[in-house]
Amino acid sequence: MSEHLTEQEQIETLKRWWAENGKGILTGVALALAGYFGYQWWQGDQRSKAEAASDLYQTFVEAASANNNQPDNKQLTTAKNVAEQLKEDFTKRIYASQAALRLAAIAAESNDLETAQQQLQWAIDNTDETSLELLAKRRLAAVLAARGKPDDALKLLEGTIPPAFAALYSETRGDILKQKGDSAGARAAYEQALSELLPEQAGSTQLLRLKADSLAAVEGVEEQNQTEPVSEGDE
Repeated sequence: MSEHLTEQEQIETLKRWWAENGKGILTGVALALAGYFGYQWWQGDQRSKAEAASDLYQTFVEAASANNNQPDNKQLTTAKNVAEQLKEDFTKRIYASQAALRLAAIAAESNDLETAQQQLQWAIDNTDETSLELLAKRRLAAVLAARGKPDDALKLLEGTIPPAFAALYSETRGDILKQKGDSAGARAAYEQALSELLPEQAGSTQLLRLKADSLAAVEGVEEQNQTEPVSEGDE
């Protein structure tokens, strides 16, 4: 009888425990299941979006690269339309920013610098990839300089630049300073670029040295002209 009562007490204890805790356990299980299946759905959704963006970008590349990178009007229109769809539907994905950079290059080649500026600015404002942002800023600086805004261009090149982009930024700064007529500043920028080249960027050494040396020669001529006495015949 005592054993029966003990078993009954155990059952009652279990019932009371379940009454107090059962709802919380069921809720926890439900939340765990919802979280698991929700995560599985999210992963599937992200995978589907990535595949859709990749397919669109492939279509864009094929149109923009047609005829050995000389697309006709129809292909160029297709490339532009697909790029706009990428930018609208997949704004933060790398494919959208890459498409904007490609459109900017196409526009610059056609001397449509306003469109090039707009595409590059879009990439800067929307990409989450640091390397793409730095590349877009460098190209935008060149476009602004070509549009007669060298001071705005130089501002884009300010700040701390990662080593992989340091030489490129210094070279671009030199190009813009040369455009402004600042030969000394341009040569210093080219010399700095030479010092910043990474081993894998050694292929740029010859061009940078040529740029720096050509300005050194110009400075030498200018200094000589300034120090030469004026002859009586020139007065």
